[in-house]
Amino acid sequence: MTQRSNNVFPNRTPLTEEQFRSNWLVTLARLCREHGDSQVALWLGVSERHLRNLKTGLSLPSADKVWNLLAFDQSAHDEIDAAYGVKNVPVDSVCSSDPLTLDMIALAHEVAEHEAPDSHGGIAVTDHELRLKDERRLRKVHQTLGTWLARLDAMRGVVTIGGRAA
Repeated sequence: MTQRSNNVFPNRTPLTEEQFRSNWLVTLARLCREHGDSQVALWLGVSERHLRNLKTGLSLPSADKVWNLLAFDQSAHDEIDAAYGVKNVPVDSVCSSDPLTLDMIALAHEVAEHEAPDSHGGIAVTDHELRLKDERRLRKVHQTLGTWLARLDAMRGVVTIGGRAA
C-alpha cells in the first residue's frame, strides 16, 4: 500500500541562474512585443539602450525592477511563475479551491425556479423568493463576477464612473 503525503504544498525545485535568465528573456520579449520597447524601458527605469543590453541576456535587472513590472502588467511574471510551478494572482482573487462553478449552478437553479411562470410571482422574482435565496452564494458570485469585470476593465483601460463604464 502506498502512503500518501499530507503535504498540501507541492514540491518546488529552484531554478538555475540560466533557467531564470531564459524565462526572464521570454517574459521581456513578450512585454516588449505587447507594450513596446520604450514603455517597458520606462517601467524598468532604464534607457532604451540599456533595455537592448538586457535583451541580450548578459545581465539581469535588479529584483525590485523585475517585481515592479507587476504594477504595470499583472502578467509580467507569468513565464517565471510557470517555471516555478506557481501562479501570481491579485490578493483579492477568488481561491481556486473555492468551486465557483458549483455556486453558479446552484444559483442558476434557484433563479430558474423563481422565474418559472408557475412560481409564486410568475416570471418576476418576489421579495419572498428573494429572501429564500442563499445570500452568501449570491454575494460570492456577485463579488467574483464583479472582480472579473473590473480586471477586464483594467486590462482595457476602461474608466468607470459610479460603477458604470464611461
